[in-house]
Amino acid sequence: MISKKVRDLTLIEMSEKVLVIAVDSCGGVGSKEMDELKVDPYYVGRFTARVVFMEILSTGAKIITITNGVMNEFSETGERILEGIIDELKEANIGEVIINGSSEENFETANTGVAITAVGVVDKERIKVNKDLAGLKVGLIGIPKVGDEIKLQNDHEIMSYKDIYSLLNNNEVVEIIPVGSKGIIGELKQINYEVILNIDLHVDINKSAGPATCALVFYRGDIIEGVTQIGDVMK
Repeated sequence: MISKKVRDLTLIEMSEKVLVIAVDSCGGVGSKEMDELKVDPYYVGRFTARVVFMEILSTGAKIITITNGVMNEFSETGERILEGIIDELKEANIGEVIINGSSEENFETANTGVAITAVGVVDKERIKVNKDLAGLKVGLIGIPKVGDEIKLQNDHEIMSYKDIYSLLNNNEVVEIIPVGSKGIIGELKQINYEVILNIDLHVDINKSAGPATCALVFYRGDIIEGVTQIGDVMK
């Protein structure tokens, strides 16, 4: 069994399969007294789950289990977070999976906090990670958004699960990298290729993309619907 870390993912190779593990956390967002951004914990569950779902789905893996660590009482903060996770699974068209978790029942808390881990599995020859990117185009789907910039319901400017599934089914797409808090430039620094970006970009490449509101797409050939070319990978 071989284990390795690639960007924000842990990959565990087992015979012909690969386990793909992703984790994300969120703190200071919720309905508690000391939370900086006030939202229903339901959306904390949805958007934190969204990050790990996007990370795993973009590799071509199928999600098989989730852990949900809530740093607050289960009733009612943990309950609302769990409801959000379950609805996000439905949004992503992911079938029933086992959700295990824990909550803080010994101490009263003033901030909302949660950490979500998801595990996926994919055939070794089908995983879209660490591919040869030399000479490919670099595209962007969605735009970087964070915090209260994001519409809690139906934000059509951010990447959707429909987008991810469409890209995975496109033979011209070689690899998909969801963008996180490091921004577009941060994700590009983690690949072992020189990338030449267009000089007329209309997007902030340093801005956090919060809950994976956009992704880098490495592809061949012509324009892909919904994907804006932002540069090229050098050969």
